[in-house]
Amino acid sequence: MTSVNKFVFLVLEKHLIWALLALLCLAGLTVPGFLSTRNILNVMWAAAPLGCMVLGLFFVLLTANVDLSLESTFALAPALAVVFFFQGLSLESYPVLAVFGTLAFGALFGLVNGVFSVKLQVSSFLVSLGTMLLMRGIVVYLIPEGVYYLPEGYVYLGSSKLFGVLPVAVLVWGAILLLAWLLIDRHRLGKDILALGNNEHAAFVAGVNIERTKIICFVIAGFLAALGGLLEVGRMESVVADMGQGDIMMVFAGTILGGTALTGGKGNVGGVFAAVLVISIIENLMNLHGVPPSIRQVVFGAVLLVAIYLASLQERLRHARLES
Repeated sequence: MTSVNKFVFLVLEKHLIWALLALLCLAGLTVPGFLSTRNILNVMWAAAPLGCMVLGLFFVLLTANVDLSLESTFALAPALAVVFFFQGLSLESYPVLAVFGTLAFGALFGLVNGVFSVKLQVSSFLVSLGTMLLMRGIVVYLIPEGVYYLPEGYVYLGSSKLFGVLPVAVLVWGAILLLAWLLIDRHRLGKDILALGNNEHAAFVAGVNIERTKIICFVIAGFLAALGGLLEVGRMESVVADMGQGDIMMVFAGTILGGTALTGGKGNVGGVFAAVLVISIIENLMNLHGVPPSIRQVVFGAVLLVAIYLASLQERLRHARLES
């Protein structure tokens, strides 16, 4: 095998998402204004809420489980916090309580999914499908017309910009990505998660607490989905009933494009980050070209199919390398 072939093989197997990101950036050079600082920051700003959800699903997929309810947690956690703390307790002067309440609600929803799936030994797909529908119904009941004019402190993380330029949401997303990388690559819990996803029986024999580790991943996913919802609420400066609805397909596309295996045990935070940027840049390019919403649905459907194919291609390349 020549050095060129080895390089191509390496890119296709391990760095395909970064190659796609580079190609998209090259394509963006043909669009006026794409590489402007303002547009790049807007892409990152829009990517942050979705990126939190994708990172949450990443943790669950590493254990060979799924959580379809993240898109509903994305909306219900902030909706419940707004209704409870602002409309119920009239604590508009203490928005930080609602911020922590939002994150706590998200973690609680993840805990419910984890306990039902793990302790009762029910398929995580079926459990999260049920909770997705249940939570979306609660959101529509609580805020059928949405809630607007929220306290400045509650929307700060998603709406504010440092020095009037850098969105705080981008910094929050970056910090969460760094913590996730440290957890997966440097912490004992990360090693337990990967071991569990690769071979659950072997992980059990090695002393990994299987049930606790799976439940922790569901809790992390719920927390991150709630954080994404909080950032989105800040970006829109409102909470609406259809927030995040239908986003779970793009969340799956992000994790798969990023190299996370649906069978568990394989994935990396850097790939997830790059995949979210790919999706956000595609959306940004469509905005700059004025693509109608109906065509965007087609494009994102194609992105999901491409993600599935590329995941399959990478898996075949891994097997080919191991057999050679």
